Amino acid sequence: MGLFDFFGKKKKEEQEAAELLKAIIQYQVESRKDGVDTDDIPKGYGPFGLCKTNPVPTRGVPGSNEYLARLRTKDGRSVESSRMGSTSAEDVTSGMIDMYNISSGGVSLGTVYLCPY
Repeated sequence: MGLFDFFGKKKKEEQEAAELLKAIIQYQVESRKDGVDTDDIPKGYGPFGLCKTNPVPTRGVPGSNEYLARLRTKDGRSVESSRMGSTSAEDVTSGMIDMYNISSGGVSLGTVYLCPY
């Protein structure tokens, strides 16, 4: 094996990894045909963001984190969030719905439901 053979092998591994990542992303897109690019989920019902049947749609987990970071109380204080787990509402979306407890100053403000999938 020559010195430059190592670089050729690494490049091939990087190409294979890139192809695998592309396949994973394509699968995610195709498996979530009911995903939306809107401010609400068309099939949602009930209080927006406050129940699993009308979750806030976000763009992936990073989008959920950004959404939670922007939440404020009526008087402008930031809130803390703690993920409680996930649930589903198959009549609304095929994706899982994440549940977050939000609080401010140690006082629980309730649960918010987000659908990043």
